[in-house]
Amino acid sequence: MTDHAFNAGLGAAAAERQEAARNRDAAERGDAPLLPSERLWGFWEFTYANSALAIATWAFLIGGAIGLFVGPKEGIAAIVIGNIVGVVLTALATTPLSGRYGIEQFVALRSQFGYNGSRVVYVLAVVVLTMGWLAVLAMMFGRSIDGLAALSAGEAANPTGIKMVIAAVGAILVTWFIVAKGPTSIKFFNMVVSPALVILMIVMLYLILQNRSFAELLAMPALAPPFEDDTLNFIIAVEVNLAAGFSWWPYIGNLARLTKNERTAFWPNILGIFGAAALGEIVGLLAAVALGESDPTIWMTKIAGPMIGIIALLFVAFANMTSMANILYTSIVGLRQVGTASVRAISWGAILFLFCLIPLGLVIFYPQMYDGFFIFLVWTSALNSALAGIGIADYFFLRGQKLDMRSLHGPQENGPYHFCAGFNPIGLAALAVGFVVYVMIFNPQTLASIPAFKYLTASVPSCLAAGGVHYVLTRLFARGRGWGLYP
Repeated sequence: MTDHAFNAGLGAAAAERQEAARNRDAAERGDAPLLPSERLWGFWEFTYANSALAIATWAFLIGGAIGLFVGPKEGIAAIVIGNIVGVVLTALATTPLSGRYGIEQFVALRSQFGYNGSRVVYVLAVVVLTMGWLAVLAMMFGRSIDGLAALSAGEAANPTGIKMVIAAVGAILVTWFIVAKGPTSIKFFNMVVSPALVILMIVMLYLILQNRSFAELLAMPALAPPFEDDTLNFIIAVEVNLAAGFSWWPYIGNLARLTKNERTAFWPNILGIFGAAALGEIVGLLAAVALGESDPTIWMTKIAGPMIGIIALLFVAFANMTSMANILYTSIVGLRQVGTASVRAISWGAILFLFCLIPLGLVIFYPQMYDGFFIFLVWTSALNSALAGIGIADYFFLRGQKLDMRSLHGPQENGPYHFCAGFNPIGLAALAVGFVVYVMIFNPQTLASIPAFKYLTASVPSCLAAGGVHYVLTRLFARGRGWGLYP
């Protein structure tokens, strides 16, 4: 009898451990809120994670693009202004709620758009954006490897050749393997890559200053300003950096859920995302105007000889894979939440691979996409700036920072976040208003703008308009209909 009770006790303990493991895996994948004891990152670990996400070739490439519009003096100002505003507004909209509740970002989005509306937002803001960025970053990796091989062999690089394609495909497949292992493996790569790349950027800056003084660099003109109006060129440079800041909206909320509290979720974005991205962009800007070439995979080979170029390209290639792993993880966590039951039934590794198929196709069949990244980036701000405005208005001003976890994670069909057939027409209308306001003020495709753009930018009015419409219409209509558990 005693042996039977002992064995039963062992069985119960084993069952409890298995259940705890299942709950922990579910929380890591976003199926449940993460408890404080289950979260991986403190202040500096999240800063490292954000730095690794921000320090990629895209920062150098954006900096080089800024050099097309303005010289270094105005360009540095545009980088600082645009990034700090974009990052702060994006972080306010996404990270405090994730840090407080440990909730997956797109589960929380049900409170703003409804459970079906959050699916629409996910497709618009994440699927298209992340697949595009995965392809671009993979091609940046491929160009780095192609440049590395050419530099080692003393040959000319072929940025769209077969070596680039093979390396880019390999980068996507390795990224899939890393993310399939879960967030712990991502944490390890972040801790290694982030400080190494900060050192690399400082070395690059030092090498640039060896050939020209900082005063000489500041006095250099823009490479190819599109307009004679210097103020307009400067505001376009600010807008590009606002777009860069707002482009973190789909990602940092899900990374912040791995942090231990709200302050740890918010403030590292200023040090990590803003600080690292601004430093990378400034290095890219100065290198572009000094060497007359905006592509970092090219100017890094010219800056200080073959050996330094080889080391730099290796670091940048590795950094791109780290950023790819971060954005892929956060995107798939969201996809599992907004997807249907059949999507949620797919295993973690399989759904990661399926998500990578379109980026693989873009790399193989459309490598020219890399050269059009600038227009792609600015278009995303028309959506992300509006989403940030709605998120701030909803969480801080309408809900008083309170969300109902049981209702957000429970059955949605008849829950309080059901709204109208699973869609919140108010949130979606506000998103449409913000998008329209943006493109009426500034057209990313042609760079055409109205006179007010020179004083307001386009992202800030879009953010304010979307947030204002969401706030006013919610106060007028939502509470009377019992939508959304608004207090």
